[in-house]
Amino acid sequence: MNDCMDPRHRGIQIFGWLAVIAGYGLALFLLRGVFIWVTRGLFAGRSLWIFLGHLLFLAFGVYLFTVGRRAISVGKGAPPRRMRFGWGRMLLGALLIFFAASTRFDLFPASVLEYKAQTQGAARNVIDIPICTGSLLLILSGIWQGVRRRARTNNEARPSL
Repeated sequence: MNDCMDPRHRGIQIFGWLAVIAGYGLALFLLRGVFIWVTRGLFAGRSLWIFLGHLLFLAFGVYLFTVGRRAISVGKGAPPRRMRFGWGRMLLGALLIFFAASTRFDLFPASVLEYKAQTQGAARNVIDIPICTGSLLLILSGIWQGVRRRARTNNEARPSL
């Protein structure tokens, strides 16, 4: 039996294919959504936020596709390659900030988000601060991972005198 086709590698391949399919499905869903929004003229007033939301979810679909391709190659026995930056951390941080902003500025009108008491509004402020702070830390740690790796690569490439 080939050593690359044990149950562990087969499971990694299956999860890789599921991630690729989910990435494609999300991209197709977004294209359909953009087509419907544009043809029905629903972009009025909030076009920037809706565009940013679609762009973030498209980035999430591309991330799923990339992670799926990497998992499929690892499942086939290829050595795992490291990503240059912490793209997952940065994307998660950006999505959390977008969701916090969308509830904060009421981008998607809903009667559920209207608070009846002043205490509830203050609680929302208290919750938004750690979410945005943690999200910024996620984004900065993803950027730091890439900068640190680049600095280490540059130091190794320099010949010593």
